Amino acid sequence: MDRPDVPTRARILSRDSAANETLEAGLREILMNVVTKGLLLATRLTRIAVFNPLRLRHVFGWALAASAEVADKSVDLLRIPAVLPEDLLPEEGPPPRMTLALFPRTYAGVSLLELLCLILLLKRSKAGAVFEFGTYKGVSTTQLALNLPENGSVATLDLPEDHAAALLNISDPLERQLAEEKGKGGLVPAELRSRIRFLRQDSAAFDESPYAGRMDFVFVDGAHSADYVRNDSEKGWRMLREGGIMAWHDCCVNDLDVVRYLLGSPFHPSRVVGTSLAFAAKR
Repeated sequence: MDRPDVPTRARILSRDSAANETLEAGLREILMNVVTKGLLLATRLTRIAVFNPLRLRHVFGWALAASAEVADKSVDLLRIPAVLPEDLLPEEGPPPRMTLALFPRTYAGVSLLELLCLILLLKRSKAGAVFEFGTYKGVSTTQLALNLPENGSVATLDLPEDHAAALLNISDPLERQLAEEKGKGGLVPAELRSRIRFLRQDSAAFDESPYAGRMDFVFVDGAHSADYVRNDSEKGWRMLREGGIMAWHDCCVNDLDVVRYLLGSPFHPSRVVGTSLAFAAKR
């Protein structure tokens, strides 16, 4: 094997040296930034402890919440690129119009900001055909149906109420309780039901092939265990057309199986700041 001549080796060494210097400069900058912020934080904590000690709980609460997002590298939420809610608005054209149905607060519901972002993603996909994993009470189902064109339709899937035993593992007791709860889709207004198809089946046994490549928008908000997140996401992605959008709810530190799956997925998702929504477009 021929060895590079002296001038070539010198160029290689020079290039490597420049790269190392750039890396070292970057690390020094990061270290200085961390030290500066650490000193500023220590100063402020001292002032709060002396002059307003009752607010230390507030500060530590936010710090603990932020640290939970990055404490475990395998579920480091900040590794998922972030977009602001306003980034979901179209860059040109007429302003999007949306209809929002507001319900009394229900457990495990989608927040108001998340509903707005969900509709913006729906509008971005120019959806006429929508599929939802996880009907629950029907809050998100209602928003999706309200914001489709006249000929649009939503298919929403949840466990049958007369046989709510899950085929895949759900270890969280609260998740199992929600899966077994009665009244799935009960909040959906009567006037919208003609454009909604309620499917009662375990998503693990659901055959997505009749929907393959036909859905403009898929919303994954079923069981949040690792097995179901993978099952629903992979089936939903196969159902999605090219250019369609899939969105996930509960991409957050409270549902680490969702975060872990998305970080390892081939979908290149983004997360919406201030929400637990993540989304990806099929290219």
